[in-house]
Formats: sequence, structure tokens, C-alpha cells
Amino acid sequence: MKKIIAIILVIVLLFGGLISTGILNFSKKTQEPITQSSPENVAVEEPPFKKEGELIFTKNQQKISIEIADNDQETTQGLMYRRAMPDSCGMLFIFPNSEPRTFWMKNTYIPLDILFLDEAKKIITIQANRIPFSEEQIPSYENAKYVLEVNAGYCQRKDIQKGDGVKW
Repeated sequence: MKKIIAIILVIVLLFGGLISTGILNFSKKTQEPITQSSPENVAVEEPPFKKEGELIFTKNQQKISIEIADNDQETTQGLMYRRAMPDSCGMLFIFPNSEPRTFWMKNTYIPLDILFLDEAKKIITIQANRIPFSEEQIPSYENAKYVLEVNAGYCQRKDIQKGDGVKW
């Protein structure tokens, strides 16, 4: 009788160990994305770039294609989960009013230059080379009605500076 109990105990322990290590998995798998914010755990489909306009830097006539975020859903999504963006593209955020703004880089794979613009479409702050996945608050320091995100280093490569204007 002791031998039978010992054998059953060994089988139960062995079976339990296989389940706890994940070798045996009887749980139902789901297709829901993981909601943690670390890059290796995000299971969200990469949104495609949608060209919705063209922006021109007036100082040097540099043109980029822009995707426009002008509602709460698009503003919240921004460039999150995108793994790359052509240097000739950017995202323009249009807000209904002018006020101090803060952005962050949560779930954003691409290092960015973030340009804050006033109501006259003049660059008031450039936050260059922002670090992917950072939740640090990135401030405008002044009232901003528009925000433009481009690839990190774009402003330096194209000589874009505070005080420059844009049009679209």
C-alpha cells in the first residue's frame, strides 16, 4: 500500500511540475494583446502610415508627408507601436486650443524629435532625440496648439530651429 501511495505521489508531483513549468499547458489561449508596456511584451499590430497632407518648413522649403491626429483617439494613439517611419514623414497633432502641452514616449519604438508650435504655426520648442518607451513628461514650456513628431535627428539634419515656421 505504501508503494502505491508513493508512486501516486511521484506521478502527481511530476505532473504538477510539468504544468508549472509550462511544458504541459491546458489553459485556453486567447488572441488578446498583452497590455504591459515593455517592448518585448507588446502584441499590438503596427498601425500603417496614412498620408493625410503635406507640411512645409518655410525657412528651407523642406516637405514631409503628414498623418494628422485631430481627435482624442488619434491623439492618444500617436506613433505608438510603429517600428519605423520614413524620414520624409511625420505626425501632426492638432488641438482645439493653445495651452502648455506635455507628451511622452510610452509604447513608441521610434526615437523622435517633438516640435511644439504656437497658433501662428511657429516652432516654440524642439524636444530633440526623445528616448523610445520613456514615460518622462516632455513639455512644450509655452502655449502650443500644434505638435509635430518627426524622426530623431531630423531637425539637426535639416537645420530646423526654434522660431521657424511651417505651413500645411
